[in-house]
This record gives sequence, C-alpha cells and structure tokens, in this order.
Amino acid sequence: MLKPDSIIRPRKIASISDSQKFKNHSPTVLKIKEPDFKVNIPYGYTGTLNKCKSKNLHRKSVSGKVLDEFELYCEKTTLHGLRYVGDTTLTFCERIFWFVAFSVAIGFAAYYITNIYQKWNSSPVIISFSPFDVQLKEIPFPAVTICNMNQAKKTEVVKIKAEGNPKDLKLLDDICNSNDTLNATETTGYNWTNLRNFLIRVGNSCSDMLKQCRWSTQGKSCLDLFINDLTDEGLCCSFNRLPPKYIFRNPSEVSLELNQSYSDFVYDWTPETGFPDDYNDSYIPKKPLGAGANLGLSVVLDAQVDEYYCSSTSSIGFKIIIGNPIETPKMADYGALLSPGVEARFSITPSVREASPNLRSVPVDKRQCYFANERKLIYYRTYSKSNCQQECASNRIYQSCGCVPYYLPKDPMMKFCEQDDSPCVEDIQATVSKETKHSQKVSCSCYSQCSSLTYSSKINTGILDASVDTVFNLQAVPEKDTNDYTVLHLFFIDNHYEKIIKDRLFDFTDLIASTGGLLGVFLGFSVLSLVELIYTVVSRSALIIVNYFRRPFPFLN
Repeated sequence: MLKPDSIIRPRKIASISDSQKFKNHSPTVLKIKEPDFKVNIPYGYTGTLNKCKSKNLHRKSVSGKVLDEFELYCEKTTLHGLRYVGDTTLTFCERIFWFVAFSVAIGFAAYYITNIYQKWNSSPVIISFSPFDVQLKEIPFPAVTICNMNQAKKTEVVKIKAEGNPKDLKLLDDICNSNDTLNATETTGYNWTNLRNFLIRVGNSCSDMLKQCRWSTQGKSCLDLFINDLTDEGLCCSFNRLPPKYIFRNPSEVSLELNQSYSDFVYDWTPETGFPDDYNDSYIPKKPLGAGANLGLSVVLDAQVDEYYCSSTSSIGFKIIIGNPIETPKMADYGALLSPGVEARFSITPSVREASPNLRSVPVDKRQCYFANERKLIYYRTYSKSNCQQECASNRIYQSCGCVPYYLPKDPMMKFCEQDDSPCVEDIQATVSKETKHSQKVSCSCYSQCSSLTYSSKINTGILDASVDTVFNLQAVPEKDTNDYTVLHLFFIDNHYEKIIKDRLFDFTDLIASTGGLLGVFLGFSVLSLVELIYTVVSRSALIIVNYFRRPFPFLN
C-alpha cells in the first residue's frame, strides 16, 4: 500500500506569463566563448545545448585546433622554458619573454652544433702519440742500398770499344750520357736482355764493392747479406730488401729482375701486417737485435778509384739510401754521398704510423691515406706512396715520351728510353715532382699509406785511419790504399721509439654525445623529449584530421 508521501502528483503547468517572466529573469550559468561568437545558455535550458555545442566545435578551424594542441603540448612538455610559453595563466608579456628566451637557447645550441658538425665533417682525423712505444723487435732493419758512383768500369769500357759492337757502344753512351762513340744520327735499339747483360758487365757488383761485412757482432759473407739490385744509378747492392716476387705482381714482366738467385727464407712482410709470431732470424727482412753500432750492420766498401770511367755525379765514392724493404729505392734523388777514405756512422731513427680500424669509414679524401687493400697498383703488390709515385711516373713518361726508363716498372711491350729521350723524361719527372710538392692529390692520387714505416738517419764521418787493415782483417789486399775504402756503420740509437696513431677525431657516437650534451645544456633535451614530440605530433595530428573529415553524428530532438 502506497504511503501518501509516495503518491505521484502531476506537475503544475506554468502559465505563459509565468514562463515568460521566469525566462526573462533567469541567470546565465554557462557561457561558451569562441573567436567568432558566444552563446548564453539560461538556467534550466537543455533542449539544444548539445546541438549548439556540436555545431560550434565543427565550425572551429583546423588552425585553431592546432594552436590548442600546441598550447597543450607546451603545458605538458619537459623542455625547459617552453611550458611557460603555453601557460595561459601568465600574462602576454611573460609568455613573449619565455618564447624569446627559448628561441635564443635554440639559436645558441644550433650554432655550437653546427660548429661540431663542420669539424666532424671537414677534419675527421686526429694524429696523436700512442701511449705505448714501438720496440725494435716489432720492426725490420731498414733496407740498405749502396751504389758506386762509377757507372762503368774502365777495363770493361776498353774491351767494349775494342770490340766495336754498335749495341754496346750505344748503351755505353746512354749510361754515361756522352756521344763520343757513335754518330748523332746512328740509333740502335735494345731490349731488356741486352741492357741487363750490359749493366752486369760494366757495373760494380756486390763482389766488386763489398770487402767485409758484419751483422750484429758476427762477421758474415757479404754475398750472403747483399744482393745485386738495379736502381736509377745502375747496378747496386741491397741489404734486407725483399726479392722482386714479393715487391712486384709479375717480376718477370716489369723488366727489373736480374738473373740471380734469391733467398727462399722470406717473410711476406708489410707495414700493415708486420711479422708472424714464429719469427726466425735467418729470414728476410731481418730484425735489429738491439741498439748500438755493435748490434747493427758494418760494411767495408772498395771504391776502386782506378776503375772510374764515368760518374753519376761530379765526384767519386758511393751513394747510400735506407728505406722500407718493400719499396724501390730512389737513389738518384735521395741517395747520401760517401767519399772514399772515411768512416761513416748512420744513426737510424724509425717513424712508425698505425691507423685505427675506425678510420676505414672515413672517406679517402678526408683521411688522406690508403689501407693496403684499398688501392691496387698495376705493377706493385703492396701499396705505398713511393711505389705509387714510381708507377705514376712510369705511366706519365710513357704517355708523353712513348718510352719508359729501364729503372721504372713497365709492361714488356713498352720501349726503353734512350739518351735522345732524356729531355722528355726529365721534363715529365720535374712536372710530377712539382705536382706532388704542391698538391697531394695529383693525377695518380698517391696518398700515404695509413700504416707506414719510414726511416731517417743522422750521418757522422771521420777520416779513415790506416789501422782499418787490422780492425777489419784486410790483409788479403795489402796493395790497396786505405783511400779507396769506406767503412760504414748503420745502427739504431735506442730500443724504443714513439709511435703515432691515426684515428677518427669524432665518430658517430662522439657526434651524438656532443650534440646531445649541447641540447641538454641549452634546452633540457633528451631522447625521451624527442619521443614525446614525435608522439604528440603524430597522435594529435591524426586525431585532428580524423575529426575534421568525419561527419557529425545526428542529434536526437
């Protein structure tokens, strides 16, 4: 049974006048303010509220919605200062101040980041000293090449002139740069066999030059230590230089191999690969056993002054050069002079450079060097700047002069240069030398190797005393005057040397760290700040686009 209080009573219908009166005096409880209009909704009015609100939201422009989302992002972002730009509780001037401050911070960050990027892009390589010194046991003793400046022995010249062979006379003229045996109009071509046999015949071989040798406190046969070698100074002798098959790709084709036997105990050594773990002292290239003259190489040289017919210079004596075991010596340009009757001491200092594997990712024109497997030469097995320049000179001379000097690598089908070709050859060599001096990037792009080994030396000489006969056991040739002899000592002055490392100045990790540090200092930016920005842009943009193109739902009356 229903109680009286629960009885449902019908609502009293208000009169028109009461309703109008109530409407005119009802207070406003909700106001919607938009850029273009405002709507006042009286108290108790619910009939068309949702409909008007929906129409208002759809009338709002996309730019307005984007501005709203930007203000919302500014309020929520973790970036320093940006939240004050979107804070609607601040005055307009305060928001402008924080906007300017944030913009200035962005400008400074961009400026310093640009400097870092330019440094990373333009100078990506740094050269520094290694914290660890290189030991003598890690590097080979330098290749030593010795040449007698006498280009032809007088006794052989007398025989050649007596025989009157036109080819030999022509070769003699070319070697001595003279024209006293042939008419200027007479030309006689020759091949490598003729030239090789002639150089061996008239040149000073190792058996002619070397009288006594000592390696690391022990007397050795000079012919066991030295081999005959062909350079731009003619026939010479080389110690610790690799045989031709380890230097050239096809030694039988480059026309630089002499008819002689070479040691079978050879390491395929390069500055980049170094020595194997199972090193043997009897192999080539040899390692120094220690510092000091007693642990180096000592040689007694015989100049054979009486045999001089024509010299490569204006003096008599020897030329000597030290270098990398895998390179061809440039005796004419860089050989040091030694006069007879002196004792010379060459104190050797190596220069070792190594490259970090990280350097491979840097472009060649930025790092200015090649790794061994990055540049393949036509004639040489191993890349080096010297080998590249030799090959470049050979190709340039052949292109301009139609021939190649005998001391440069060449194809078997290429012609040898004769004396008449000397002006052209000298002109091209001078041009290549100037290009190399003034620009590292010549036509052949002969950059240095990234891992390299070079040697420098300091020379001290003194007058040779007659006691050399007893010191070096030269009683076998008592008739020889000491003025014909030169005593040579080559040695290292220390057991440890500094090593230079070539590495990347900035790798990508360093670039990111430097950039992130600047962004953090100026803006409080982090990776999560970037994720936050991407998330806001993508998600809110998608929502705005979807709402803009979506049709409004029908409203219930």
